[in-house]
Amino acid sequence: MRNHPEMTSLRLRPAFACLLLLASCSSNSDTKADHPDAGEDISDVIYVGGVTDEALENMLAITPKNDAHQVMVIAAPDLSAPVPAESAATFEFHPASEAHYSPAPRLAPARHTGSNWQHVVHEVVQFLSPVRVAHAHGEPYNGSAYYLVFSDAKSNTQLQVFTTKTSFTPESVDWQNLVQAAQPLSLTITSAFFDDNAVPIDGGPFVGGTFPFSIE
Repeated sequence: MRNHPEMTSLRLRPAFACLLLLASCSSNSDTKADHPDAGEDISDVIYVGGVTDEALENMLAITPKNDAHQVMVIAAPDLSAPVPAESAATFEFHPASEAHYSPAPRLAPARHTGSNWQHVVHEVVQFLSPVRVAHAHGEPYNGSAYYLVFSDAKSNTQLQVFTTKTSFTPESVDWQNLVQAAQPLSLTITSAFFDDNAVPIDGGPFVGGTFPFSIE
């Protein structure tokens, strides 16, 4: 006796549903489809160093891990007291595991020669440009990087920075935005290690911490 096509379809539906359930259970648990950072607007992120927007997108697609060695410490300014509003503060940080941390020595600016004049022009254009330049489709980034998010008292994002450095000084216009934002503010730091823009399984991202402060 030949099965009717409709009967065959009805029999297959339960099996198909089971397959979908199994597939959903075996998906990557690190992917944060419902995480607050997922789908975050990164169009106004400030990129410092060789980091790229693709690397940042890859990092934001993964749920940050808690690792005591990757918790950050704010070395400066002193956030236990109001930060003076007169001039932009330099935010310096480092992993708590670096017990004997000391700032890197300041080196004299390198002298640019004719062989790297294009680099000089590029830096000047970036400095003068009113529009932030995202490092999209650049050379894939390798190494550690830090995602800094400054938020106001209403949890509105005021400033986003993706940097290879462990210090950051806001530009004048960004600092004034922070000064005028609803106080107190908070700085959230997330770190990760990248291999050609991708975050390897042991590369994080890691929860660095959220640090409240105010500007007066």
